[in-house]
Amino acid sequence: MLLFNLIPFIFIILGLLNIIYPKASWYMRYGWQFKNAEPSNAALVMSRIGGVFAILIGLFILFSGILRIGGSFGF
Repeated sequence: MLLFNLIPFIFIILGLLNIIYPKASWYMRYGWQFKNAEPSNAALVMSRIGGVFAILIGLFILFSGILRIGGSFGF
């Protein structure tokens, strides 16, 4: 189940992208819907905060072993 092993890394990568490039993530979500629109400072800060949470969730999944197949459950 390679896909389950990739999930935490996807969270971490998307979180890093939101922290480093919050404006790009805003344009991918909302900017394409409007002409000449610019994100507010609050939108950029919220994008960075969401990136931090995504990284924390990815690290939690990675180190907790929640998605580990088999293990001590006897499967």
